[in-house]
Order: sequence, then C-alpha cells, then structure tokens
Amino acid sequence: MRLDGQVAIVTGAGRGFGRAIAESLASLGAHVVLASRNAPELDDVVLQIKRAKGRALAYAADVADERQVQDLVISTERWVGPATILVNNAGIIEPIEPLARSDATTWLRHIAINVGGVYLSTRAVLPGMLERGYGRIVNISSHAAERPSAGWTAYTAGKAAVEQLTRSLAVELEGTGVTVCALRPGKIETALQERVRQSSPQDFPRVEEYRQAKRAGQVADPVDRARLVAYLASEATQKNGQILEPDETLEREAAEWLAGE
Repeated sequence: MRLDGQVAIVTGAGRGFGRAIAESLASLGAHVVLASRNAPELDDVVLQIKRAKGRALAYAADVADERQVQDLVISTERWVGPATILVNNAGIIEPIEPLARSDATTWLRHIAINVGGVYLSTRAVLPGMLERGYGRIVNISSHAAERPSAGWTAYTAGKAAVEQLTRSLAVELEGTGVTVCALRPGKIETALQERVRQSSPQDFPRVEEYRQAKRAGQVADPVDRARLVAYLASEATQKNGQILEPDETLEREAAEWLAGE
C-alpha cells in the first residue's frame, strides 16, 4: 500500500483519465476525494472503489468556481484529513474550431476550467501543504502545450499556461517539502479523445492523425498512465518543475516503485 495514509483530491474524477487516476490512488492505499461537476458519475466511481476495498468520497464541484473549490478542500479536511496530494486533471476540450468562428463565452469558459481550475485548486490546498512541509501536486498537461494546432487555440493556450504555471510555482516551492510537476500522458482512450476523433477536418485539420492512431492501436489505456500519476504523487519522487512524458525512464521508475524496489 504505497500511498497508505495519504489524502488525495482528484479533479475531473468522474470519468476517463480522472477516474483511472482516482482508482489507481485508492488501490495503493490513499483516501481519495473525487471532484467533478457530475455527481452521478462520481457516485459510480466511489462505489467501484469501495467494492475493491478502497477508500473514497465524492464531492460535486466546479473547479472554475472559487467558493466551490474552497469548500471542497475544507470538506476534505473535515472528512478525512488535510490533502497531501492534488491531481489537477479536470478539463474540457471544446471549442474545437477556428478562432474566427469561436464563441467568446465558450472560449473563455475553457480557460476558466483548464487554467483557472488548476490555479484555484492549487491555491486552496497549498497553504496547508506549506504549513505541514509536505505535499505533491500533479498537473495533467498535453503535447498541445508546445505544438500549435489550428482549431485548438483554447486548448493549446491553456495547456501552455498550465506548464508555465507548473515551472514558476516549482521555483516558489524549492526547499519547502512540497513539489509540483506536470505529466503529458499522450493519446489515451477517453471520451475527450473520442470527441477529438469526431471533429471535422474543417474545424481540426489534424483529426486524421488521431483517427489513424486509434486504428494503429497507438492510443494508451488510461489505467497504465494513471500508475505514472500515482508514482509522481508519491513521497518517493522529488520531481519539482518537470514536464514529464511516459518514456522508458519514467515507466521504469514507476514500475520499480510499485514493486517496492
């Protein structure tokens, strides 16, 4: 039970990669608080975790709403103790369309969730982590942070912002016992990935690349990538400020940690 005694908050935990992360952390002994706007989805994940003898609680919250995020963190502390792990996974993919045709409300809502949600959740847990001298923050990013893509102005801008936030915050956290890093999980089989594959070439010219990856079996199982997040959220790693990818080195480190080596 590599994460026994840890309290983790996972945002966007109702489905897809967030669900896989929550289940992975719980299977390793962490008490996991799952956050999402969709309460029924969260309840289902919690039920599955408990059936597997894990410990989990659900909390419906919009990460773009400061008060709801603060209540999430306060409630976590009251229920099970202060958060020692935060995984900022919540995010949306829309809008997928040229900027000239985009809706301003949708575009800005994207930034509020994908960037603002990372800020608000991190800001809410950080004072307590700093006071206790320990914490692990893992931000979920994407290769889109450095690859320009027509039709993806909000998504690429948001992920680039998250990575620069990660690097800058890491400088602030040096020597505190709290670390922050980001993982680019690559193409993984989620509803978000399917939404990308269903885009039109007019809205997203790179769509065929994603469809071909699916046909070629190059889309990863989210469970495999979730194990990497669990490793990055552990006391065993001191990675601070790095933007990581699932390469041979990271996978070996995670496998050795899981095996207790």
